[in-house]
Amino acid sequence: MSPEPVSLLLIEDNPEHVELMTQMLAAAPEVPHFVTHACITVGEGLEWLRRGDVDLILLDLSLPDSHGIETFIRVIEAAPDVPIIVMSGIGDVAIAIETVQLGAQDYLVKGHVDNHLLIRSIQYAIERKRVQLQIKRVMEDLELRVQERTAALQTTNALLHKEINERRRAEDQAVENAGHLAAALEQLRASQEQVVRRERMHALGRMANGIAHDFNNTLAPIVGFSELLLLKPELSADPARLRGYLEMIYHAARDAAKVVSRLREFYRHRDSAEAITPIILNELVQQVVSFTQPRWKDEALAAGVTIDMRIELGNVPTIAGNESELREAVVNLIFNAADAIEKRGRITVRTEVQGRWAVITVSDDGAGMTDDVRARCLEPFYTTKGEHGSGLGLGSVYGIVQRHEGELDIKTEAGRGTSVSLSIPIERGMHTPSAPKAPAQPPKPLRLLVVEDEPLVREVLTIYLAEDEHQVTLANNGREALEIYRPDAFDLVLTDRAMPELNGDQLAVELRKINPQQRVVLLTGYGDLMNDAGELPAGVDLIVGKPFTLNSLREAIAQVCGS
Repeated sequence: MSPEPVSLLLIEDNPEHVELMTQMLAAAPEVPHFVTHACITVGEGLEWLRRGDVDLILLDLSLPDSHGIETFIRVIEAAPDVPIIVMSGIGDVAIAIETVQLGAQDYLVKGHVDNHLLIRSIQYAIERKRVQLQIKRVMEDLELRVQERTAALQTTNALLHKEINERRRAEDQAVENAGHLAAALEQLRASQEQVVRRERMHALGRMANGIAHDFNNTLAPIVGFSELLLLKPELSADPARLRGYLEMIYHAARDAAKVVSRLREFYRHRDSAEAITPIILNELVQQVVSFTQPRWKDEALAAGVTIDMRIELGNVPTIAGNESELREAVVNLIFNAADAIEKRGRITVRTEVQGRWAVITVSDDGAGMTDDVRARCLEPFYTTKGEHGSGLGLGSVYGIVQRHEGELDIKTEAGRGTSVSLSIPIERGMHTPSAPKAPAQPPKPLRLLVVEDEPLVREVLTIYLAEDEHQVTLANNGREALEIYRPDAFDLVLTDRAMPELNGDQLAVELRKINPQQRVVLLTGYGDLMNDAGELPAGVDLIVGKPFTLNSLREAIAQVCGS
């Protein structure tokens, strides 16, 4: 069954560019079929948006009836949910950054973009739209289940209330008995409210296990620094600065990959012997402030908010801890502080020694908290940000501090700002791994069948495996893999799990029917969950979680096929 065509609105006043774009999309096999609608003015484009559904917009900023950033603002206000790729002859870096901050999927300069880059940008935009629709459907389904369960509990509660009232009228007991009945009624009401809260928390917990609003926060430095590298190629001439940007992108991507597992392990008790490492707090703070700059500076300025960031570093000794978790905690505190400032304000990040504690304090002069909010701010999933917050920030910070045997202190006052201090003990035992794990060595070249329906993941796999000189055969899905498979033709099969028609579990079973000795590795985003549960589908030798690295692929191949 062929996929539905994608409705593309091209707002461009140059007929030659329209013709070239239409031909290029028709000739690109890696993009879906497009139904293209071309308009030469913003007015015509807005009229088209009012008349029909549009999946993607390619927009020129210089048009007969509009120019520059005003053009983009008019279009995104008319279609806030439609991905927009700007293709403009305006090479102004400031305009490019501003359009991306306002919501553009990408900003491409005419004459400096090849077809491959444009197609890649279009694929990203289509995939983003698809994921947004999936998330929306999941959230609507979960909210409907919560409402149904809440309604059922309320009905039960009403029936119980009715029964108690009838008994009171029938028995006509003394005042003392009436008091007992009132107490029982209050206890029942409290129990019912607790059941409702538990059911809602369970539904929200399932939702948070698959999606997390904080994931977008983790993506901010990835988008910001990669955009700078794309817009300013001259940065490659400064190796130190280039490496710094790439390290920040890498750390952010690794942290993003841990978001789901951190949500899943929100209440997990950590082993006291968990490996921890030396941490230089001042370097960690400086890294996090730079790491979060796209949020507290660029995004804030785009929203009309000016934030003055202050760093006050004391003479703090090296401590022992989990660097990734402490970095996550400080990131959450800076994000909360930035959200609390409405127009203009200051964030101060301070390190100091207080007795036996090394202390990191993040202060702001923003909105502060009321007494009610302060009392509940550490509850998981409690948030005052509505749909823009996950309610995991301070609760996650509290869990991290507890795992470091530390203390969390919150000072706040409505209208006068908030100060949150993380105190970590300076003298804390450091449990190091018994044998540091060296990077996996490349295995000998093998004959590999790679089965993956996502083009970008397939490309990364091909590049990784080519590094070790493997002979790679590609299949777009499980059905295609079965058609090209032959016994004894492949040393190993690497397959995705979630694929249409024939998924990875089913493919592994079919391959074992053909060749009982065939070795199969399953690649899946649910790898951690499956490994924790001890789940190993029939016909599968090993599960590797996504996102994978070159090192994790080498380890998997060596484990299954031998070094």
